[in-house]
Amino acid sequence: MKKLLLLSFFTFSFLGCASTPQQPQDQDTVQETIRYSSSPCFGACPIYSVEVTPSGEVHFNGKQYTKVTGTQDLTVDISVYKKLQQELKTYRPETGANVKTTGCQQTATDQPSAYFVWIKSDGTTTKLSHYTGCISPANLELNELIDKLPKLIGIDDLVH
Repeated sequence: MKKLLLLSFFTFSFLGCASTPQQPQDQDTVQETIRYSSSPCFGACPIYSVEVTPSGEVHFNGKQYTKVTGTQDLTVDISVYKKLQQELKTYRPETGANVKTTGCQQTATDQPSAYFVWIKSDGTTTKLSHYTGCISPANLELNELIDKLPKLIGIDDLVH
């Protein structure tokens, strides 16, 4: 009887240590394509769009004031997509929403706007429009991220 009790104890102890694979927190956003585009400003701001897929495909379209004009396709490691997704997570609106950043404490004129679109495989889009001249602490953080995007995505040599 003691052996059976001891065996049961060890069996349950080992079962308690078993783990299950963790699921991503939001399964819906895992496989979204992320599109970013910039608008003109008063001056020579780069105007381009770029789309990054979960598989690491990057589609760049330089329109004006970029080092390369026209389309360029490249492939990056999927860790680049994951890093981009993680960096934008704070700013991503609720799925299906179309949001503009607000909360301007000051406004600088003639600055470019940034447009982000998250596209699910079923076609559902989530949009964020951001005017980089809308100044507040949160918007300054997003502006800094926008400045880092070409390097983060691997298109810095196409933009600058």
